[in-house]
Amino acid sequence: MIRNRSRYRRVAGAIRSAQEWAPADQPREHLAHAAPAHESRAAAPARVRTTARVIDRPAPFAAAVRDRPAPFDGGILDRPAPFAAPVVEGPAPMPARVAAVAAPAPAPATAAAKAPASDRAVRYRRLLDGTLRSIAALYLALIIVGVVVYKAAFIHMLFIDPFFAAYGLLVSGYIVSRFGISLFYRSGKPHGLEPHVAIVMPAFNEEDAIADSLRSLLALDYPADKLQIVAVNDGSSDATLRELNKVADQADGRVRVIDFPENRGKRAAMAAGIRVTDAEIVAFVDSDSVLEEDAMRILVQAFHEPKVGAVCGHADVLNVRATWLTRMQAVRYFVAFKVIKAAESVFNAVTCCSGCFSAYRREAIMPHLDWWETQTFLGVESTFGDDRSLTNCVLRKWKVRYEDKAVSHTIVPESFQQFMKQQTRWKRSWTRESLIVGTFIWRKNPIAALATYISVILPLVAPIAALRALVWQPIMHGTGPPVVYILGIYALALVYGLYFSIRQRRYDTLWLAGILFVFFYLAFMLWQTYYAILTSRTASWGTRAAEPEAVPS
Repeated sequence: MIRNRSRYRRVAGAIRSAQEWAPADQPREHLAHAAPAHESRAAAPARVRTTARVIDRPAPFAAAVRDRPAPFDGGILDRPAPFAAPVVEGPAPMPARVAAVAAPAPAPATAAAKAPASDRAVRYRRLLDGTLRSIAALYLALIIVGVVVYKAAFIHMLFIDPFFAAYGLLVSGYIVSRFGISLFYRSGKPHGLEPHVAIVMPAFNEEDAIADSLRSLLALDYPADKLQIVAVNDGSSDATLRELNKVADQADGRVRVIDFPENRGKRAAMAAGIRVTDAEIVAFVDSDSVLEEDAMRILVQAFHEPKVGAVCGHADVLNVRATWLTRMQAVRYFVAFKVIKAAESVFNAVTCCSGCFSAYRREAIMPHLDWWETQTFLGVESTFGDDRSLTNCVLRKWKVRYEDKAVSHTIVPESFQQFMKQQTRWKRSWTRESLIVGTFIWRKNPIAALATYISVILPLVAPIAALRALVWQPIMHGTGPPVVYILGIYALALVYGLYFSIRQRRYDTLWLAGILFVFFYLAFMLWQTYYAILTSRTASWGTRAAEPEAVPS
């Protein structure tokens, strides 16, 4: 949910920035079709198409952003089409003779002369782009081979330093296996499936944004008679209810509003939304996320297989260029979805369907709805981690997949404080749900189960390994600087960053932020695990101070 209104007003600029690093395997005509619901479809052909993709969005998405750097392609996204240039009124026409003298006769030839130069520039840029990405791919392959060869050559270290050697093998083996298995991932095929879909969107004190969030969903490329939106006002103290009703009055019955007289929490709002609809597929979209025009149509195709109970869409960072922190998160999100979730999806065992954009088969969630709504952990109500918890409910008996072509763009924290609070909250829910998934994942594919158990063990062991390499060994044994450990971290950072680089439509130095993120993780996030475990009984949302707005919504 959006907690910072100023960020929401910068969505348009973030969308333009997000276009710069759209994956090469996801060419899009539209990044985020979010035209107001009242706009006539007949007017659509009149929109100007340039060499960039057209972006249609409601009022808040159209706000101009002035603090973004120029796009990699020299700002082509902001240029008007040549034929759309405004006509400038000039003085009265000159006499024919004077006009003949004053007319710049060579102009057509000059314009023609510029065309080849422009074409050469485009060709050179493409050549440079392809060369840089090829170098990045070669470098990535060399690093992976180097890591494997190094580990194989020093296998005897298992007898000299069993803990550190085993930890190194486990980390490198897990990461290489994730990248390797993700190569076998394939996007779902279209089946012409158009089930009845209900999107449930809870809202708590969201008067500035909720109306346009709903309109953006109404504008999705999906049959209007098969797409329903259930908006739940979770006891808001502002004008959220009024805004919801305003949109509902203009939506021809496609928006249903539920009003809680008091705040009951996000899970209660989601559960109420699920119960009032009989839609075959129930989807959830965060109000700070924007769906691409065809995202819903693509996502539901996975339900063509009867055993699929849930599907997770892909999430890219919307406010990519806002701060150094959002740049790092852009790389992290990309790898987390394109590698980790893709590898899990190969075995139909995605362990967390992101709250940014996911859909569930109604039949798969209804038997668990009451338990999920009132879930407790160590005697305390579970007020966060609803997405991972609901995924666990479905994963027990159903297949859970990831669809990389169903894309959403989400706003991520821009400040260090907000980011760390978010990560602590996520780690608390990870602690709780890891214990649950561990009780049944072994019934799934053995490779998927092994990877899940390793992904639980590594965050618990990583702080110990870091302390041992960085502090204990140098001080107690005089081993000097932990060169091998630092080089290992650097190699991991390069793998993440280079992979991000070669998967983009164009080369962009944004991949360097991926290297920075790994060291940032080592310095700050690595140590959150134990704190999250020790404070796992807390019910605080963690994104605000202790005030009414801090209640999850």
